[in-house]
Amino acid sequence: MLFSEIIFAIVVAILIGVLFYYGFKYSGPWGSFWSFILILILAGLAASAWLEPVGPLFYDVAWIPVLFVVLLFALLLAAATTPETRRRRRRPLEPGETREEEAATVTLGVFFWIFMLFLLIAALWGIFR
Repeated sequence: MLFSEIIFAIVVAILIGVLFYYGFKYSGPWGSFWSFILILILAGLAASAWLEPVGPLFYDVAWIPVLFVVLLFALLLAAATTPETRRRRRRPLEPGETREEEAATVTLGVFFWIFMLFLLIAALWGIFR
């Protein structure tokens, strides 16, 4: 994998992530900009490493597969964004008060780390094979 492919995947992921996060106010089920960007970067790196290059080249980088996969991941994460996550400001909890969605948050947290591990392994395996 070329250095330019890695840089291109990172730049495309950041641009699409910024567009979705700040432009459309979608951040995925975790509600964090950095988790959203990290997922898109790892998806772009894995796509760049594993997919067959098709389409026109830009500085020896096939940009269509990377752009398609990063956009697909951004759309999937945007679809998983809940209305509560879109509202960035939630009222603080009173002492002794719990939120009903705490169990869902823990489940999403576990899913996030399993998903991140899978994407990291796929990206690193593709880069160093």
